[in-house]
Amino acid sequence: MRQMLFAVMAGCLSASAMAADTDFSGWLQSDIRYRLHDVPAGAWYAPAGVSSGFERVETVLGGRLNAEGDGIIGFVDLQLVASGSRSNIGQIGDLGDRTQVDPVALEVNEAFFEVWDVGLQGLDLRIGHQLVQWGVGDQFNPTNNLNSDDLEDPLQFGKQLPNTMIRGDYALGPMWTLSGVFVPMFRPAMLPETSAIGMAFTDRMPVVEDDVRRQLQSEQALARDSFGYPTIVGSAKILDPAASLANGAGMVRLGGVLGSQDLALSWYSGRSDIPQPVGNHTRLVRAPLCHPDRPTECIKGYMVTEAELAFPRMHVAGLNVAGELDVLGWMGGSPLGWRLEAAWVVPERLNIAISNDELPIDPSLIQPAGEYDYGLGGERPTVIDDTPFAKWTLGLDYTLGKHVYLNTQWVHGMTDEFGAGDFIQPDYVTRAGDGDWEIRRLRLGDYLVLGSDIALGGATLRLFSLLDMTGYQTETADGSGGERNIVKHSAWSEDGFSAVLYPELMFNFGNGLTAGLGTVQLFGKAHTKFGDPAAGGDLVFVRGSYDF
Repeated sequence: MRQMLFAVMAGCLSASAMAADTDFSGWLQSDIRYRLHDVPAGAWYAPAGVSSGFERVETVLGGRLNAEGDGIIGFVDLQLVASGSRSNIGQIGDLGDRTQVDPVALEVNEAFFEVWDVGLQGLDLRIGHQLVQWGVGDQFNPTNNLNSDDLEDPLQFGKQLPNTMIRGDYALGPMWTLSGVFVPMFRPAMLPETSAIGMAFTDRMPVVEDDVRRQLQSEQALARDSFGYPTIVGSAKILDPAASLANGAGMVRLGGVLGSQDLALSWYSGRSDIPQPVGNHTRLVRAPLCHPDRPTECIKGYMVTEAELAFPRMHVAGLNVAGELDVLGWMGGSPLGWRLEAAWVVPERLNIAISNDELPIDPSLIQPAGEYDYGLGGERPTVIDDTPFAKWTLGLDYTLGKHVYLNTQWVHGMTDEFGAGDFIQPDYVTRAGDGDWEIRRLRLGDYLVLGSDIALGGATLRLFSLLDMTGYQTETADGSGGERNIVKHSAWSEDGFSAVLYPELMFNFGNGLTAGLGTVQLFGKAHTKFGDPAAGGDLVFVRGSYDF
């Protein structure tokens, strides 16, 4: 098997590179995960949750091949992924298709060549499928925007997707480097499989304007409760940017050492890799249905919404600083490591178009076909304002003696959070609502990350926790049509608490063989960040790896 993988990788390099010095390494991994309980979501007439059971059964064979010649390097990193999932089997014919019954995928992590001193001493050029990750934060990197986020596997948070790029690095002396990258094709983020559950929450209106959002919620509640037509999402179409020069992305970076600290300044121009809603079209479907266990609870049909999502443009100014401070030497440990990664984001303003077919909900209520009357003087509602905003990660790490590693971070703005709205310039997003009430939170959250590795001989206990410090608030109508009544929920309250606990016991058996046993526990109500059903629920896992 190793020889077969080597042959595949060798075919990715040129014949001249194969004549050069080569180095090969590989790995074999197995990963088995089990969801501990059902994760319900959606109303009885449109269930969208996931069931308990095996969530992932996967084996990966991977390898890296490096070939170095005279002033040139060729590098290939790829893997074969055999998945035990059978979620794609939907009809009898699929049982005769090996790709459905026994799916195996070839994934190219990186494949590029690098040339040194290209026409100029100190100028290196790298072209191909690659990762360019310059952030100093640990897994939370707001300045790493060249590669899109790979959020498919929650146990590998911080992983990014490779893309075909052209990268140049020019040495400005021994301590500073000026770098530039061009990305011809936009690539969106890869989301977890359970992210589709989010479409069940039609009450999470993305509209910024309060009056428009509340009116839409009230009309949705009226159609459901008074006339028997609840709203469901039929589809969510992604509007992928055209493959043109105008839709390419680029980044420049100046990095080096100032004193004893690493420093980098950067500028990125491209798009956010997380899609945002820009269109919403509704049609009426008459399909009477009653609850299977409560025959008196019935609906007459659905208001089916077809959504469109796009990727907003953005510019990002980045600052990365990292170093060590010898302030805890009296404890007998290592220097205190620190890092700051900050991004100043200038987003494109994004509006949403809301339209519908004729909606004859009732003889007394017929909504004509056309675009919704927003009452905004001809403007469409806002989804993302063009107000600049900041995201950052501030972290400290410390090794206590030989056996304990400690890590803490303050994260301002998670990967999927986009747009102005934090404790500095408040603006909120709706997490739940129903006409006369909403549960909301700041658009950009704040999170406390605590981690530790404790060496236990041949084993290591890894403890990782993530606490949402943002808080939530309930807003209700006061009956006068004026200000809303607001009740705030702190991060420690029943309605505001949301957290992740991720312990893993890892064993090193030597000779490249390792294994781990752990669990991911999610806490919080359904409207919170980590209690959200789209997060996938609690898992236990066993995984092993052999490096050769």
